[in-house]
Amino acid sequence: MSGAISRNEPCPCGSRRKFKRCCQEALENPGVLARQHNAVGSRIQAWAFEHHGEQVHAGFEEVVGGRQGLVLGDADVQLIATWVLSDRELPNGATIAQRYARRADISCEERDVAGRIASARLGLLKVDAVAPGRSLSMHDLTRDEIVNVSSHDVSLSVKPGDVILARIMDGPPAPSLWGPVAILDRHSGRELRDLLMTRVQTLGLQDEPGCLAIAMQAASREITGLLVPAFRRSQQDKLAA
Repeated sequence: MSGAISRNEPCPCGSRRKFKRCCQEALENPGVLARQHNAVGSRIQAWAFEHHGEQVHAGFEEVVGGRQGLVLGDADVQLIATWVLSDRELPNGATIAQRYARRADISCEERDVAGRIASARLGLLKVDAVAPGRSLSMHDLTRDEIVNVSSHDVSLSVKPGDVILARIMDGPPAPSLWGPVAILDRHSGRELRDLLMTRVQTLGLQDEPGCLAIAMQAASREITGLLVPAFRRSQQDKLAA
């Protein structure tokens, strides 16, 4: 992704520093970028429990919905936590991630990454090409556009033709994926399609440009519940009983 940029050229992120002293390492080694973003994400989560603990628990309850005897694994918790922090608005406005990004007592770099985490948009993405350990080229089906993202882990686990549900986080140094990623199979893809079409009709968005993107954001809580592994296992167990 960085081959066309000279080490001594100004960094394309706009920092006015040389590329070699700014974003080159992150672009050439997506693992570095992922660790930086994950560190900020962990601090957002810790701050959320400290300052908005009641709202975090309320958000989890909204997704879990009173299900009895359900044991949530790490993947379940991370999926729900991402919705609680990034999508669920607090009673007096803004999400927890947006609130964190507005703090005056964090560095400019921390604020920049936190702001981009807060703005990461949920998308339905079809994988077109994979550079394992480095990047993905995908068709964003919700916005009908091609997106190229820096990716370390996900690029090692998907193949062309896969359809994934993920959040796209803007650069610098390049767009990347944020939070849990779900690879859809035929069943989950059909459920998601039905959910989005119902929301489009309910909101009267049939003739609106970008109607799927709007519906996806509006239905983010329901989508989260649809994809939580523990919920799906519970449903399968009931069907098998």
